[in-house]
Amino acid sequence: MKNNLMQLVRLVAMVLAIAGIIYALEFMERGIAVWFWVTLLGVGFVGLLYTFRLTQRRAARARREQERLEKKRSRRSRR
Repeated sequence: MKNNLMQLVRLVAMVLAIAGIIYALEFMERGIAVWFWVTLLGVGFVGLLYTFRLTQRRAARARREQERLEKKRSRRSRR
């Protein structure tokens, strides 16, 4: 649940960052505002990638554990 909420927050931040980049390019004279929004977008992307990889690792670990338990059960039933 916590990961899903954090992914949602990051996704919203990334959408706001894209809107901020467009706004800064259109209406701001200084380039620093653009870099702020680009940085925010990059941080959001890296965070989403990290949580995705973390979730995939946990799922793979759980799948391997389940396969190991099934293998143990099948060995016991043979006896």
